[in-house]
Amino acid sequence: MKLSEKVHDSERNQATEILSQKHVIGFMLCILLTAISLWGALYTAYSPKLLLYAVSGLAFTQAIFQLFHVQLQNLKTYR
Repeated sequence: MKLSEKVHDSERNQATEILSQKHVIGFMLCILLTAISLWGALYTAYSPKLLLYAVSGLAFTQAIFQLFHVQLQNLKTYR
């Protein structure tokens, strides 16, 4: 393997690692938003509770989409 190929592989691995870190942070923020909005809907006196349930449902859906996106991306990367 040539030196230029090693450098290219190293750069690709670093880019994949950074991309994965961004997805993990986004996933954790979606889960946090889901938890906070559900807590607000269940344990506060905020009047439009439907809004908080909608926010928690959308945040949970976004977290699921991100989870599947990362899994599919990892499958493509390692093929």
